[in-house]
Amino acid sequence: MRCPFLLILCLFLFIPQTALAFYDPLSVPNNRLGIHVLHPDEIETAAKLVNNDQKSSWGYITVPIQAGDRNRPKWIRFMEQARNQKIIPIIRIATFANGPNWAEPNNYDLTDFANFLNDLPWPTKNRYVVIFNEVNRADEYGGFINPENYADILTNAVTVFKTRSENFFILPAGLDNAAANSNNSLNWSTYLNRMHAHQPEIFNLIDGWTSHAYPNPGFSASPLLSGSNKINSFLSDLAYIKKFTNKNLPVFITETGWSNQNLVEDRIANYYELAFSRVWNHPNIVAVTPFLLQASTPPFNQFSLLKDNHPTAAFLTLQSLAIKGEPELEPLPTPTPAKIISVPTLQSDPPSPPQLNFDAFKKIYSLIINFFTTNSHFTQEISVGSKTFQVELAQTDESRSIGLSKYLSLLPNQGMLFIFEESGNYPFWMKNMVFDIDIVWISDNQVIGISQGNHQEPETLINPPAAVNMVLEVNSGSGIKIGDKIIFNDQT
Repeated sequence: MRCPFLLILCLFLFIPQTALAFYDPLSVPNNRLGIHVLHPDEIETAAKLVNNDQKSSWGYITVPIQAGDRNRPKWIRFMEQARNQKIIPIIRIATFANGPNWAEPNNYDLTDFANFLNDLPWPTKNRYVVIFNEVNRADEYGGFINPENYADILTNAVTVFKTRSENFFILPAGLDNAAANSNNSLNWSTYLNRMHAHQPEIFNLIDGWTSHAYPNPGFSASPLLSGSNKINSFLSDLAYIKKFTNKNLPVFITETGWSNQNLVEDRIANYYELAFSRVWNHPNIVAVTPFLLQASTPPFNQFSLLKDNHPTAAFLTLQSLAIKGEPELEPLPTPTPAKIISVPTLQSDPPSPPQLNFDAFKKIYSLIINFFTTNSHFTQEISVGSKTFQVELAQTDESRSIGLSKYLSLLPNQGMLFIFEESGNYPFWMKNMVFDIDIVWISDNQVIGISQGNHQEPETLINPPAAVNMVLEVNSGSGIKIGDKIIFNDQT
């Protein structure tokens, strides 16, 4: 039996959105000058460099965003400033520091990143996203080397991001081309070969190439030297992956630069000028974002283009290279003008129309939804201590990303159980939720913590007290206690 109300509601909620694919960034006038920054609040200073104090326009900024830094107001402000300052963002997603290493990437974070970044007001039609960093080094990938795992992550990233918007322009991690084969690193060509062997279509799926074109050894080699570990290393990369794809990939050099430990500032400025005029003028290059705008402490201060907030000779040289770019822009939403309706003057106020009771409607709607979905979704019975719940299982990235946000409320004995393949520190948030919940952290079938999820704080990240392999979401005030055991009851 079908419910007409539910059918109409579903048709209203799930009208497909038309998504237009990204454009070729080399098909328009392009200002390839860019800069790498550590924080989004550096955008105004960066714009003075890449747009030459507004004499030019639409230079690039590479900026990392960590898994624990999905602060919506901050990143909306960054995107709005990017439009105002005429900056093209390149967002490099990152995990989080875990001791001496960066935590291993996972598909759960990818889904959250895709949802978060898709909601931001990007200034340009193309949404450039780099999927993690120097993954051929163990310290950048959870303490181990695994090209096969990264190939899976990158393949999934293409699907997850482009499902949200076809304007996402997916770039692989830039590799450390100076890394050798060892317990802590893998040579770049060996790494790429193993990626392709595991995922033969991987280089046909990506939209461009990311290069870390450092002048090795010692970040001090002449820009006129050539090789797989020099500033033209992107040529070695492109030549190698031609074995795997016929795509002519545009190149984004997101890290490069000379160290002032071995070179004086005037020499570095001269090297940048030679690099842009003789090497980085290659027709495939879209952007060059040298590392780094500013840093005051080791080890990054050796690359800083600002010293005590004053521009170095290299800063001024780069600034002079900026030109006017003309990227395709993302249109600003046009507000619908309010209609003015003439109302005849009445001698006395008419009776007020009956007010809709939204809370009552919400309860009725929730009862309808629960009536038709209880048997199909809340299929698993579990016991938590002395309490029993009918739960919906969330075992895929998509279902975990949506969570309980698809419901207006739960019945007292209902919940959602998130099950993860491996134990980990999985953060939760209350985005799109309309009611409060208890978030019950579970490890090895035992409750190790309980957090409150406040639907009025949708962007606040809620972290587990320790690694977990299951999370239960139920109505607030559930009475579940730390130490309660989780038992899966057989259904008959």
